[in-house]
Amino acid sequence: MPRPFFIRPASSDDSAALSSLYQRSYPELLPADYSDEVLAGALPLFETAQTALLSCGTYFIAECAETDAIVGAGGWTDLSPSRGVSGTDLGHMRHVATRPDWLRRGVARALIDVALASAEAHGMRQMSCMSTYTARPFYEAMGFEEAAEVELTLAPGVHFPAVQMTRRLADPCLA
Repeated sequence: MPRPFFIRPASSDDSAALSSLYQRSYPELLPADYSDEVLAGALPLFETAQTALLSCGTYFIAECAETDAIVGAGGWTDLSPSRGVSGTDLGHMRHVATRPDWLRRGVARALIDVALASAEAHGMRQMSCMSTYTARPFYEAMGFEEAAEVELTLAPGVHFPAVQMTRRLADPCLA
């Protein structure tokens, strides 16, 4: 049976639709694990599509096959969202989100699979992510291991508790 969605690279034309996805997803999914105070500072920063991600070629969109509505997004970069350039073989999962009414339909799993395959093709041997508490079980199911709980500084005075997680990728010499 074909999937009810397809995945494609993001483009700058997706900015408004992605922001809408984030504005729908994060406020509905994160309150179970974060206080109103934390979310008041973080959500405005999480809910806007990042221009650099849309043009990097390694950030992907999941679209409903019937309506072309964006139902999920996520990808990776070789730039750490918290500290800039990292090692030459270390990638970082970035801004993975699924529309709440599309949860548990394979959208995020498919996006992670595409992102990891892309990262491997670009020579990445390890992936890191700064997971929300909410997404921690999902990333564990995708083979990521918890490294540490951290507090991200999103902007001056805006701090967000997260979980740093890592996953080794395939070594092409062993394949």
